[in-house]
Amino acid sequence: MVRQGARWKIGTGFNIPIIIEPWIRSGSSISSIGDVMLALQPCSVGYLIDQEEKVWNESLVHQLFPVETTQNILNTPLYHQVQMDRLIWKAEKNGNYSVRSAYRICIEEVINNDHLRKPGYWSGIWRLKVPPKVKSLVWRICRDCFPTRVKLRSRGVNCSSECVRCEDPHEDSYHILFHCPLAVDIWQSANMWHLISPSLSQFDNAPDIIFNLLQIFNLLQRLSAAQIEHIVTIMWSIWKARNLKLWQQVSDSTITILERARHLLEGWREANRKQVSIRQDNSSSTPSSSHHNRDANISWKKPTSGKYKCNVDASFPNTTNKVGIGMCIRDSDGNHVRSKTMWFSQTCSIHIGEALGLYHAIRWIHELQFTNVDFEVDSKRVADYFNNGRGDVTEFGSIMESSIYFLNNHLTNSHVEFIRRQANEVAHNLVKAATSSTSFQVFDDIPTCIIDLIFNEMI
Repeated sequence: MVRQGARWKIGTGFNIPIIIEPWIRSGSSISSIGDVMLALQPCSVGYLIDQEEKVWNESLVHQLFPVETTQNILNTPLYHQVQMDRLIWKAEKNGNYSVRSAYRICIEEVINNDHLRKPGYWSGIWRLKVPPKVKSLVWRICRDCFPTRVKLRSRGVNCSSECVRCEDPHEDSYHILFHCPLAVDIWQSANMWHLISPSLSQFDNAPDIIFNLLQIFNLLQRLSAAQIEHIVTIMWSIWKARNLKLWQQVSDSTITILERARHLLEGWREANRKQVSIRQDNSSSTPSSSHHNRDANISWKKPTSGKYKCNVDASFPNTTNKVGIGMCIRDSDGNHVRSKTMWFSQTCSIHIGEALGLYHAIRWIHELQFTNVDFEVDSKRVADYFNNGRGDVTEFGSIMESSIYFLNNHLTNSHVEFIRRQANEVAHNLVKAATSSTSFQVFDDIPTCIIDLIFNEMI
């Protein structure tokens, strides 16, 4: 089971066997079937890598593996910042093992739980704008875990199977909600029997009837929101009446059952309206500091006197197998100092691409022997990890730790901040051009793609 949720993070690759181990992208592995694969069992992944350049030895990979496996290997990214081979937990974003994700893998991948999966329009239940206890009741009915007397007897409980209200010999969810004379009288009194009866003629169990009503509302739109919300809330009130009769010997009238449903739904709606009104009043009065900060970051801000600012962004175009990076340095007057575009031929996840952008920007600033440079990125995950995060053992964590180490040792007066995309337009426009170029480019003069933005942001 450990291997189900684990994958290798590739450093040198010499500690990772080629066969069976989960080292290919997404944690897949190569089976030992075939003479060539059997011969590779003693070999490690490190022999497939050009260690100096930290790239795959393409000719060797093509020679050893079939086309599909070759493509999967070549699409597995390698990073200079990852120096040690490590088995990490792919089921968590930070690569660390957790019991929660192990349980999820057990349930979803290891154990055959097809018998637990019940088809149905489940999203329709959670979209209902009704009190949570009503949604919970509807879900329990549809999951066939509704504690009717018939269900309790099927689970070994020694009790009568007769209906609490009408003494019908078969009290299941269908009978309680739609077949019992009391239930029929309730639906007729609520003027909803004509909405429910067509489903009763098609289905003979409560879950299918409910799913059909939800589909009629959500997909076919032949029921209004008010009608479906009232229907499911009445179901809750019918079940409430059944329990009051069973446990307290209270016999609710039809009017009482309908009024209880109406009061519950209207009270819940009113409480929600008040909460929305309070939130709107709060937002229209004195803005919170977080709102103020967000508004202040909408446009690019010049760095303080004596400092520089470097904006960084990454792009992931679908048309090319490249990751583009753009970076632009400006002074305290907003003047363009220098900008750079670069790209990598191996695609990667968005957050890793953004982390690589910051890493290369920091190295570039150090090469230029600049000091007092602050960096701005529009990836909140990158900025948050740089300033507060630790403990990520994935490739993302290795790249970020390399950036943190390098900045702390060489650019001690620099900081990394998060800004919104609207305030990072210069880097964003630069990076659009990065992947269309055949080589890395450094611009001493303002590139044409950002000239208007630079002058507008200088004002």
